[in-house]
Amino acid sequence: MGDAQDRREAPAEEYWGESASAAFLDYGAIYTPERERIARAFLDLIPAERDERFVAVDIGTGQGWLSAAILRAFPAARALALDGSPAMLDAARRLLAPFAGRVELHPFRLEDPAWPDALPGSVRCFVSCLVIHHLDGPQKRALYARLHGRLEPGGALLIADVIAPASAHGVRHAARAWDAAVERQSLAIAGDLGAYRKFVEEGWNLYEHPDPIDKPSPLPDQLRWLDEAGFAGVDVFWMQAGHALFGGYKPARTG
Repeated sequence: MGDAQDRREAPAEEYWGESASAAFLDYGAIYTPERERIARAFLDLIPAERDERFVAVDIGTGQGWLSAAILRAFPAARALALDGSPAMLDAARRLLAPFAGRVELHPFRLEDPAWPDALPGSVRCFVSCLVIHHLDGPQKRALYARLHGRLEPGGALLIADVIAPASAHGVRHAARAWDAAVERQSLAIAGDLGAYRKFVEEGWNLYEHPDPIDKPSPLPDQLRWLDEAGFAGVDVFWMQAGHALFGGYKPARTG
C-alpha cells in the first residue's frame, strides 16, 4: 500500500516508509472498512472477563487505536504494542499516554521470526490489524505456529487483514467494494471526498494496484495454517471488501 511512485522507485525493503505511515496516521480510519465495527468484534472475541488481568500483544499497533480499545474495555489488562515505524510508535505513545503503567511500546521487525520468543511472560491474546499480509505464505504459517506456542491455554490469535480472493471475479469485487467503503467513510468521517481522492490517487487499493510489499494469502489457506498450528475454534468472524477478521483459540488445559 502507499504512494505508487514510491513503490516503483524504492528498493523492496523500503516500500513502506514513513511517508506511508504519515498517510495512514491521517486517513487510516477512513481507509479501513468499518474500523469501529472491527474494534468491537475484537473486544467481543478476546477470551477474558472485563475485570480480568491479562496481557494482550498488538502486532503492528500503528497509532495504537486497537490497544487503546482493549485497555478501555478491560481496565485490569496490560498491552504490549509493537511496530516497526518510529512515526507510528510516536503516535501510539501519544494516544496511549492515558494508560501509562499498563502499556509498553516496543519497536520490532515483523519479518524476524524470533520476535515472539523475546516477549516477556504469558500472553492471553495476540491481535493484529492490517499487518500480517506483509508476510508471505510460509512466513505466516510459521508465525501462527510460534504465536500458538507463546499463548497461555485458552488464549487467542485474532487477525484482521486483507486476504487474497480465490478468483478474478473476487478480486474485482474486493476492489470495487473497498473503493465504495472509502468513499462512503470519507464523507461520513471527514465530511468531504478529499480522503477518498487521496486513496485513489496514491494507489492504496491493492486489488487495483498490486504492490510487492503486500502478500495477502487466501483465507482458506490461513484457516488451515491456524488449524495445523493447534488452534481450535478457527473461524471467520467478519468479512467485507477484501478484509476479514479471523482467528482461533489455544485449547484450555483439561483435567
